[in-house]
Amino acid sequence: MEANKNNNVGVNHHHHHKEEEDDDELLKTRISSHPLYERLVENHLNCLKVGGIGDRGRNNSKSNQRKAEHSISTKINPCCSSMQLNQSELDLFMEGYCSALSKLKEAMEEPQQQTIAFINGMHSQLRDLARPTHLSPDVFLQETARNNSKYVD
Repeated sequence: MEANKNNNVGVNHHHHHKEEEDDDELLKTRISSHPLYERLVENHLNCLKVGGIGDRGRNNSKSNQRKAEHSISTKINPCCSSMQLNQSELDLFMEGYCSALSKLKEAMEEPQQQTIAFINGMHSQLRDLARPTHLSPDVFLQETARNNSKYVD
């Protein structure tokens, strides 16, 4: 009798696990067929590009898109997959996720832009320092000597 009970628990657990997988697949299908899905993938790829991740595999853009799609589908909130989202909940989820990715991209770009501005400023200062002055070194030395002689008298 105990063995029969344990067997039923195993069957119920397997059945429950299968239902969760089916729910996950249904949710992934609904998300991937949603009108905002392409925007979601594009925003995700844009975030990867800011970090330089997307630039390494330019020849592999299809591979990057598949990775982004997989990443998006695996980041689905687990609480959402166990319940059936109605269309308005899915719309809100998609809009919120797209918005969050856009804000993330902007937040990632800001320090990068500040760094580029700093480097450009330093480069400009170095270029200015390296420019030959309109006075040759000999003329500069003569000017310095003339200025110093004013103080000696």
